[in-house]
Amino acid sequence: MQQQNLFFNILTFDFPAEKQTFYFSKEDNERCQCLHKTLFPNEIDSLFPGISSNGVDSIYTTFTGEQEGFCPLEINLSTENQDLVKRYFNRQINYYFRIIKKQIVKVGFIKENQVWVKVPKESTTQWDVYMKFSLKVQISTVSKFPELLVSFDGISKVLKKSVADLIQEVSPTCFNWVLHGKQLQKWEWLSEEDVPDYSKYYPVLNKKLQAALEIPTEAPPRDNRYPKYLKNINAFYTKFLNVKEFKEIVPIHDEGFLNVSSTRINLTSEESNLLVFGKNQTGIVPKTCLKNLKPFKASPYKKVHLFFILHEDAVNEAIELNKRFVNGFRWFRGLYQYANVLFHTEKGFSITFKDKDNPIPEIEKELFDRNIDPDIKYIAIYITPYGKYEHDLERREIYYKVKELLLKRKITSQAIDPEKMMAQGDDWVYSLPNIAVAILAKLDGIPWRLNTPIKNELIVGVGAFKHVEENIQYIGSAFSFSNDGKFNSFEYFMKDEIEMLAGKISKSVREYATINNQPERLIIHFYKSMSEVELQHIEKALNEMDLPIPVFILSINKTESEDIVAFDRSWKDLMPISGTYINIGNSKYLLFNNTRYPDGLFSKADGFPFPIKLNIDCTDKGQLKDVKVIRELIDQVYQFSRMYWKSVRQQNLPVTIKYPEMVAQIAPHFDGDDIPDFGKDNLWFL
Repeated sequence: MQQQNLFFNILTFDFPAEKQTFYFSKEDNERCQCLHKTLFPNEIDSLFPGISSNGVDSIYTTFTGEQEGFCPLEINLSTENQDLVKRYFNRQINYYFRIIKKQIVKVGFIKENQVWVKVPKESTTQWDVYMKFSLKVQISTVSKFPELLVSFDGISKVLKKSVADLIQEVSPTCFNWVLHGKQLQKWEWLSEEDVPDYSKYYPVLNKKLQAALEIPTEAPPRDNRYPKYLKNINAFYTKFLNVKEFKEIVPIHDEGFLNVSSTRINLTSEESNLLVFGKNQTGIVPKTCLKNLKPFKASPYKKVHLFFILHEDAVNEAIELNKRFVNGFRWFRGLYQYANVLFHTEKGFSITFKDKDNPIPEIEKELFDRNIDPDIKYIAIYITPYGKYEHDLERREIYYKVKELLLKRKITSQAIDPEKMMAQGDDWVYSLPNIAVAILAKLDGIPWRLNTPIKNELIVGVGAFKHVEENIQYIGSAFSFSNDGKFNSFEYFMKDEIEMLAGKISKSVREYATINNQPERLIIHFYKSMSEVELQHIEKALNEMDLPIPVFILSINKTESEDIVAFDRSWKDLMPISGTYINIGNSKYLLFNNTRYPDGLFSKADGFPFPIKLNIDCTDKGQLKDVKVIRELIDQVYQFSRMYWKSVRQQNLPVTIKYPEMVAQIAPHFDGDDIPDFGKDNLWFL
């Protein structure tokens, strides 16, 4: 077992030794901050008697700035209302960057600061590039001190053409954030009373604006982000934080980024890395185990016919692809040899179309003319003329329409990008195991399952995807999983349909109980922190069924930006060992899901995912104190990240969140936002 030397992206600092004098008023002088009652200082009643109990929702403060009409109150920051303390330090940090350092600062909902630092060497004739850094004040979450979380949030591009220059090229509906001097503003916030000089407002590039300007979408980088992330926050720390001016405002300690205490670090169980393959043989790495041990369960269909849907220019690619499926390519020995997918490519059944930009009528007509035998299980290989990063929205829509057309005929499909296949040459062999696993799963085979004893419990996953074009958040709800990773079925609906979500969860429990008796517990993996209202609806639905079982809610968040992360300085690539989890306080944990396994084996091709953040809650609060229960729940999240059948690589998100997110990404493109019934109990979306 390799030793780790972990540290956070967190700096610690000291509270001032002496008390501070803050100034408060009930009246707004327009040069102060409004404080909601949750931010009132502890001794506010000594200043305004009875104010904390007489229904007053807000007061005003200039913090340490003395102003007429504002009353002084001595504040001990180390014992004061923590939300007020955080607001004070956020204000100090904002002043430092805006006024002293002349930087652009974007302020969040709770007044946290995101600093935009211009990077001239990355800028082009089209746009200026800014690195974004978030600074989040927190009190003693992973140390005995107040803390400053420093995160790198990626880059943003600000166009060099102003709104006035662009308005004839693109609709103003494409504008979201605009830069005016050193100030970022929401386009919709621009005051109607003012007469803005639009030649001085420069839009921040977003997806909608990018599509309108026909700027190509770049594929996300697959390289190791840990060293880059650390290099960026180190440079930011050196230039802006580890300097006398900043330390006068926030007296950070000289030790730099905080080491993770060994008492906070744990590892998932060794067994959680094991997967079960053919003949109940176990292994860790699906890519090699599938080849050597074969899938856990072959497709139940003995009559599988494969056919192609392609543009007439892609005939050669289809012929080559079929050869690779049948005979193999380089070390990949073909669909049957690798994943036990027994199939027949039916001659004369494939469909070619002429119109790249509107193939649906042609495909529909050809399908109508085909004699589709209900005794045969068909799988379509769609050779798409446009890649997933195609900037033209109408062309991108074709993929979804083909998928829907086939689902309505109970045909599952697998899309292939021929440009990628040809461009990658021999390296495309690494895509074939992923395609083989997805095809097997779509044909109701089981590539592998978890090596865990079957328990009488139900796991329900709820994930979401926000559609930028429609600005609607859809919730895809994966219903449901047994604890060995067996998928049952799913449905999906919109964000505001919370009662429907609760109803579907209770229906899932009822169906489970009919077959397996009452589950001992219900575990919900939720894509964000679950609100009280959402939980109440679920509890109400379960109570109506007279099921007094504990409900565990695990909120599972990505930590791509604006959040806590950890690095392993003992390993050159900095990513902590897979299965490492760190207690970060208040029932929250960082969990690392990757392929750097404890035995030391690692392939860079598998990627370097950032950790996910878990927040564990339960309707029976006593269970949260049981270390064994918490460990089981974290183990389970880790194991479910290994059940992703779109790839042979381990993912950082568990399928309980990832699969619903994928459904919610695709389904709104279907007619009536509805999934054909055939698609509700299989994995067509992989």
